Amino acid sequence: MSAGHIYVEGEVVPSHFSPGIVAASYFASLCGCLLTIELLHRRGTALGNLRSWLETLGCATSMGLVGIWCMHFIGNRAIVLANGDSSMQLVYNSGYTTLSVFLPIIGLTMAFSAAEYPSRSKRLHWCLLVCTGTFAGLSVVGMHYIGNFGVTNYRLQYVPRFLTASIIIAVGDCLLVLVLFYTLRERWISSWWKRLLCASLLAGGVSAMHFTASTKCIYRFRGYNGDSAIQSRNTQVAVAGALSGLAGFIVVGVLFFTRHRSRLLKIRSQKVMLACAMFDPDGKILVTTEGVLPAREITDKYQHRTFSEDFDTAHPVFQWIFRVTRSWTSVSEQIPHMKSHLAAHSIESDDDSKPASSASSAQYDPETYSDYSIVFRERFCCAAASLAAAMHLPTDRIGVLYDKIVDTGTLRADDKLGRRAVVPVTEALDVESGKTLKLFGRGQLLFLTKQLSSDDADKLLNAGFRFASVQQVGRHIAETMQIPLPTLEYHTACLRQYTHKLAESEKSGTWLSFFGLIPRPNSKGFDVGVKKDDQDQLPDAQLLSTEPEQWQAEFLQRMDGLRTRSAMTFLEDRNNTDVQREPRQQHFASIMLHAMMSLSEQVPADWFREARFLARPVFAHYTQNVRSRGTVTWLYSFCVITDMHTSLETCNGVARIPLTFFSARQRCYKGSPDHAILARDIHQEFGPLLARRVGGKPPKDRSRRVSLHRSKTPKKFPKPSTPRKADSRSSSLGHSDSTSVHELVDFPSKMGDVTTQEERGSELESWGGILVNSETVVKSSSNSDYSNDTRRLGLGTKVDVSTARQEDTFVDELFHATRTRFVPPKISY
Repeated sequence: MSAGHIYVEGEVVPSHFSPGIVAASYFASLCGCLLTIELLHRRGTALGNLRSWLETLGCATSMGLVGIWCMHFIGNRAIVLANGDSSMQLVYNSGYTTLSVFLPIIGLTMAFSAAEYPSRSKRLHWCLLVCTGTFAGLSVVGMHYIGNFGVTNYRLQYVPRFLTASIIIAVGDCLLVLVLFYTLRERWISSWWKRLLCASLLAGGVSAMHFTASTKCIYRFRGYNGDSAIQSRNTQVAVAGALSGLAGFIVVGVLFFTRHRSRLLKIRSQKVMLACAMFDPDGKILVTTEGVLPAREITDKYQHRTFSEDFDTAHPVFQWIFRVTRSWTSVSEQIPHMKSHLAAHSIESDDDSKPASSASSAQYDPETYSDYSIVFRERFCCAAASLAAAMHLPTDRIGVLYDKIVDTGTLRADDKLGRRAVVPVTEALDVESGKTLKLFGRGQLLFLTKQLSSDDADKLLNAGFRFASVQQVGRHIAETMQIPLPTLEYHTACLRQYTHKLAESEKSGTWLSFFGLIPRPNSKGFDVGVKKDDQDQLPDAQLLSTEPEQWQAEFLQRMDGLRTRSAMTFLEDRNNTDVQREPRQQHFASIMLHAMMSLSEQVPADWFREARFLARPVFAHYTQNVRSRGTVTWLYSFCVITDMHTSLETCNGVARIPLTFFSARQRCYKGSPDHAILARDIHQEFGPLLARRVGGKPPKDRSRRVSLHRSKTPKKFPKPSTPRKADSRSSSLGHSDSTSVHELVDFPSKMGDVTTQEERGSELESWGGILVNSETVVKSSSNSDYSNDTRRLGLGTKVDVSTARQEDTFVDELFHATRTRFVPPKISY
């Protein structure tokens, strides 16, 4: 046609595409699709609350408004009719244009809602995904044809084969891309390029559908455009371009924010952090949408009082927080006050590094105190509460503390993770202690861990978190922590095993255990040999499935103090010490021999050779806070103090941990009376500070609480004749050698020497947050091993009256007996 040709109504007007505007329309669709994929990636996966519906609507708006609507009108601008005269180009009716905005948003909301619908049936899940792709594809098709139906100056006629092809392209592409995204997005958590590829394919499908439908389309002329129509056409394209630019700007902002977060996480690897390691029923680990573990900063660095002090599992503060995570109720009421106190005082001042006096750890004035351990414990509790709030969980359900500290920041800035990933695990870890070697480390990471139920996992998914295997996200997590990948995989496996141990069945009956003490250098106390796979327990072998009977206890009493070789000789009766043993004694002796042989395979040979038998049983509570209460394990032990330089490399089943930490672990069973004592100590320690307001005024509310407990004491065998001194009072912060004075659980009564009962009246008064304990214990005991009924009625008893103190664990009893009865002459202390 010539440039001056005048068209009449009904005449066919030729058309062609402008390549530059075609590319611009694809870019507009890509901005909207990429923003949609990022929003879908960062949202929850279940409907049911207002936030979830708003997130779904936001995803549908970004896709429908930018990815489809803006692409459509920019793409139609690429259709050049006749000679390009503006009076002959496509213009649109405002009513259909408005309708074309809401139609894809409504359709995509239905599509995304179907995909996010919670379902545990795989068949229903796949049906919903098919519906999602179908609804999304039909939304693209519907928007295109409704928008073109609003063209006022032309009547459009489509070629059937291209119309059909456009529908197939739209539905097929959306079905492929969205099913792929929803199926594999857990694997794309830390792979931004995969999400970009997904968005590119989705935008390509939208664009391909649009231009396929426009191919060979016949435009029959209706009339020329006026100035107002031309202006509205330009306005539509300007709005579409602005919306596309805004979406692109948001995507770029997300990119920069992600890079900034990555740098920030690497910086945090130089600090003391608290992270959550939660596992779903399938064994996948909880991560954020960034592909990292949920974490909060505790402090820049733990301020040590001396140069020789290390913040490790032997540190009293670590043992305190370990116990607190097993009894969150003891501190949960104080956390809001801790937050207020940390906000009101300059914690980052130079005063944090001042050494604390011995008295300041118990009672202090809020204007002058300088005990950094209190500050650190406050920060830990607040960090845990912050993590719990982010996960929409109460603090007491955030998990328990992992029994190791991970050193982070061990990679230098110029190290590549791939090159470090080939470092053997044995070079990155101290196998015996379980601690990472401090290569270049300047940070430390504490873990709160928990095994989640299906319902808990669904709630966390709905809160915007993800679950992924370590193989999928391990490299990214290790990079942000600045640690070798093998180190991360080692600790992740240990965390997984640790959560399994918390849910295992109880351990009842009578067991033969091995208590091996290892002196630590520089007079720093002792380590103890424990099971490597379950560091709450000593190496042991089962003797009986029930409590020992009296004759069995008397038989074992004859072995008291014997070395292992002598004990075996006695059990085999090589020296003919017994003229004729009863059949039951012979059978029991063979059981004891078998248990000793099993025990000898678990510990080093030199340990087993030098150990001596302790015939007095101790009582262990091998139960965790998630288990039922009541089971007590009877332990008879071989005890030894080994050489300071002993090595456990040849013994794969034994690890060494600090004795104080092992003792603290035994206070954490469900129903332990030490939980109440810990709560009391926390009130006494933090009360004077947290009771005061910022202005120094005491709170008006003063409440008085009364708690009465009544229980029975354990009936034990008599202790060794060597007397021991008991501390007048033991704190819950650190190791205690105090005598057992009260108990809130029932101990075995079959072998007891007397029937005793403690009547514990505990009047706890809270005056402005200060807990005052007026607890008194009356305890009666006997001096005989097996007393008769007359003695059980009270003849010849001894009565002690004292205030409630922290319980002695079986570890404390074994430690005392080993040091007082079985110290080799060559070892001096």
